[in-house]
Formats: sequence, structure tokens, C-alpha cells
Amino acid sequence: MADTYKNILVAIDGSEKAEKAFSEAVTIAKRNQAKLHILYVNEVTGNYFGDFAFVTTNLQEELDEVAENQMKEHRNLAIEKGLTDIETYILYGYPKTLIANFNESKEKIDLIVMGATGLNAVERVLVGSTTSYVVTHAPCNVLVVK
Repeated sequence: MADTYKNILVAIDGSEKAEKAFSEAVTIAKRNQAKLHILYVNEVTGNYFGDFAFVTTNLQEELDEVAENQMKEHRNLAIEKGLTDIETYILYGYPKTLIANFNESKEKIDLIVMGATGLNAVERVLVGSTTSYVVTHAPCNVLVVK
């Protein structure tokens, strides 16, 4: 384990567990004087939409708006808690691979913080398959928050 963490990635999706993970990530970032990287993944897949795995322009715009609102809200919360070094990212695709293989930052991520389960009903039934995948495949430490 690192003596201190310098770059902390937290994955958010609007779920209760993700909110707890965000709060924990902010606390750890403050304690370590680390940069906080906030990631929101817009999942546009069959898992999310069932048999209707196509996306209309209106639906995509709505998903983009939700993601932007989540980012603004969480960035402001982190600032209110005293953090100043914050980066935000909105990506599109499969959350588990994008989180585990996160490479959007110039800095190497040394801790990923995420909730035990997310919003996706299928993933919740599978006891956090996204989280399980990230724990197994991420190149750094992963903190799972219940």
C-alpha cells in the first residue's frame, strides 16, 4: 500500500453506494492532499436498455445532461469540502472496463474508490459485477465502499 495517495479516482453513477464512495474519496483526498479525479460513465448498452439497445438523439441528450449535472454537483461538493485539485471525466461505454483501465489522466491513478453496487439492476443482482471486475483488473488499489 502507498504511504500516501496522490491521484484518486472515484466512480459515480447517482446510486446511494456511489455517493458514499464519493464522500470517502473526498475524505481520503483531503487527508493525502491528493488530486481527485471524478468519473461518470454513460453506459449505453444492452445491459442498460434491455432489448432496446439503440439510442435516440433525445435519449442521448438526456443522458448527457444527467452526466453533466452529476459532474457539476460533485465538483461543487468537493470544493465545498476543501478540495481544489479536481478533474472530471464523462466517458461512454462499459463502466467496468473504463474504470479498471482508466487512462484519461496524465497522472497515474494510485487509488480507485467505488461503491459496492451501482444503479444497473442486472449488476446489482450479480453482486456488483462492475466492482468485482475493477478489483480484479485495476493496476492499483481499489477501495470498495458499502
